[in-house]
Amino acid sequence: MVKLSIAIVNYNQKYFPRLCVEALEKSKTDFEYEVIFCDNNSSDESLDYLKKAAEKGDIILTEPGKNLGYGSGMNYAAREAKGKYLLILNADITVDTDTLQKLVDYLEEHPDAGMVGPKLMYHNGEVQKSCRRHFNFVDLFIKRTFLRKIWPFKKRYENYLMEDFNHMSTQEVDLITGAFMMMPMEVFQKINGFDERYFLFMEDFDLCRKTQEAGYKVIYYPEAIATHYHKRLTQGSLLKLVFNKVSWYHLSSAIKYHWKWKNK
Repeated sequence: MVKLSIAIVNYNQKYFPRLCVEALEKSKTDFEYEVIFCDNNSSDESLDYLKKAAEKGDIILTEPGKNLGYGSGMNYAAREAKGKYLLILNADITVDTDTLQKLVDYLEEHPDAGMVGPKLMYHNGEVQKSCRRHFNFVDLFIKRTFLRKIWPFKKRYENYLMEDFNHMSTQEVDLITGAFMMMPMEVFQKINGFDERYFLFMEDFDLCRKTQEAGYKVIYYPEAIATHYHKRLTQGSLLKLVFNKVSWYHLSSAIKYHWKWKNK
């Protein structure tokens, strides 16, 4: 019986899906798990790999035939899931051999936890700041512009990013990034999964908020570790942000998020 379903959205991620799956295959677990990909109409070598992996039975491949975005793509993959727990995973992440076991064990032992995330490391050994405090639209604007370097905005920026956070300590947090989230499938279904109004960005923080609204805790659990081959998409100069299509996705999602949660 499948205990864990791993959902991954791919869109032209080149060789990362292969690295991700190969790392998952080395996991040492006392339970059965499945890997489900939603391919958002990729046109690079990643789709060729996924089709071959699906033919071999290494993964389950779902293809909606168009780019659904991140949250909708995750929901699409999750519809095929059979596990008691759901892992929402980026294609550019590799797990340690004991990562899956530790996180499932944590959820088994803590029924009040609706979501748990591991300590994420960059490939150079630096710890990724994967937790956030609740924020508003101004905080996001500061983060994406030069204001984050200027007092007093710098202090506000550091508070939002939790610069004072101890990444070696298990703690309840407001938000964790959507690169790696594990949660009971029952909770994911109870809160109706990802809000599909977000095409890209904010859907992960929205999912955290919905989890908390349903009465569950969001937990940062550094005993479990994964490596994130992350490329920052939106931060840069104001001029670059104005002419960057991805930045407009971020702005659109930020407005939706702020409007949805402004009175909460």
